[in-house]
Amino acid sequence: MSPNTPWQAAQKSASQAWRQAWDARSPREQTLLRAAAFLLAVVVVWQWAWAPAWRTWQEAPARQAALDGQTQRMLQWQAQAKGLQKPSTVSRAEATQWLEKNLSDLGPNAKLSLTGDDVTLRVEAAPALAMARWLSQAREHAQTWPHQAQMQQAQMQQANSPLPNEVLWQGTLVLRLP
Repeated sequence: MSPNTPWQAAQKSASQAWRQAWDARSPREQTLLRAAAFLLAVVVVWQWAWAPAWRTWQEAPARQAALDGQTQRMLQWQAQAKGLQKPSTVSRAEATQWLEKNLSDLGPNAKLSLTGDDVTLRVEAAPALAMARWLSQAREHAQTWPHQAQMQQAQMQQANSPLPNEVLWQGTLVLRLP
């Protein structure tokens, strides 16, 4: 490649034209143009280098607090999962006793009957929320698992129900004892 390529010639001519235009300016204009170029350079450096770092530094405490909260929740979930993996052993007598003791939430007609490894629960008009809570607690405290269910929504609304539109269940539920 020769030293005087068309590209180099165009570049040299543009440089000379720029130099002539600069020399044609008064010293005051040159100072103002230098100040404007400096200010433009500062704005560009701020926008592309300093501003993102500044925002990250400003947001860091809030992000750290959010991450700490997530870490705490994850540690709680981990402890809960470990607790579910190795449940404490409950004897059959303790499980049956817990089931009978907490039966009152399911209504006055809730009855338990014990058959071998299974406990059969019969309910008439048991509130749905109480039933869900009782089943969850039975799994946790008595370590029983639903084995078979024949449940349906109760047709008649109980007149003594505290909530007028409460969903009620009737039927049988067989739970497996530990």
